[in-house]
Amino acid sequence: MAQGRRSAGRQVRRAFVPAAVFASLLVVPSPSGALGSGIETAVTPAGLQVSAAAPTPSDPLRVWVLGDSVMNDVSPALGAAFSATGEAGVVEDSSFGGWGLIRIPLWATYSNEIIDEFHPQVVVGTWSWDDAVAQDDPAGYLSLLRQALSVWLAPGDGVELVVLLQFPQIGPNPFQFEPQQRARLWATLTLEQNAWDRSARRVVADFPGHAVYLSTGQVFAPRGRFLTWFPTRSGGYVRMRQIDNIHLCPLGAAAMAEVVVDDIGPALGLAQPAPGWQTGPWTRDPRYNVGVAGPGACPSDQPLSRYAGLNVPTGSAHAPLLNHGP
Repeated sequence: MAQGRRSAGRQVRRAFVPAAVFASLLVVPSPSGALGSGIETAVTPAGLQVSAAAPTPSDPLRVWVLGDSVMNDVSPALGAAFSATGEAGVVEDSSFGGWGLIRIPLWATYSNEIIDEFHPQVVVGTWSWDDAVAQDDPAGYLSLLRQALSVWLAPGDGVELVVLLQFPQIGPNPFQFEPQQRARLWATLTLEQNAWDRSARRVVADFPGHAVYLSTGQVFAPRGRFLTWFPTRSGGYVRMRQIDNIHLCPLGAAAMAEVVVDDIGPALGLAQPAPGWQTGPWTRDPRYNVGVAGPGACPSDQPLSRYAGLNVPTGSAHAPLLNHGP
């Protein structure tokens, strides 16, 4: 996986990833501002110390996808994006609703079985089920996450790189109808998300050249504004998030997949993905219609006029009121 046709040191700073995915469709905001966590800017990882040969069509890069139901939303898009390079593919997708290191006591055993069977070279994942523990016991959770990366990157097992993704910023729960309760819940979950992100950013430093953390805030909360829909050049909107404001519709899944492939592809020597993968057959997967919240998870609806998203909460979850913006 030597540096290939594109410079591994190229700094990718996109205001919004679908600028490349749907350049003729979407209106792209500028990259001003940042999330409260200060991790909005996406940067191509450099200095990866991978020893395998550069991938080729006859010897493609082998990718293992793991994580919870949101990662499961991303996995069809990620598979399509890697396949579109002609030099990579997802060999195993073990993502499912409820995945987490805390919730699966035998995660190490299962991991070794997957590695032995599928021989992945790259592991890509994100999950939210450990967030509360990451906040309540940051030192303990950091130790657990470090143990996970040590298992996945054990010498001689063939895994060269672990990619931890920032869990896409969630929005307020539309099924919680009491405004202050909804605000507090959103703040609580956001603070817990930020705690997991801090652990993920810290742990990759313990595996230099073999682990990277990729931010997604530039996609799902540009300028600190959570977006359910993204504006189009025709004046309408396209839904990125399912009606629960957590899970992803095809546009959101494609945007997150492009974060991964665009940001690590150059460092791994992958060819540029062929155009058209973003709207391929994978977009018709039933998971984007049924979703976790039930049928109609990704309707072709439109927000109110002049939609600008909602301010991501940055204060205490116990504050009496939170500024959600218009």
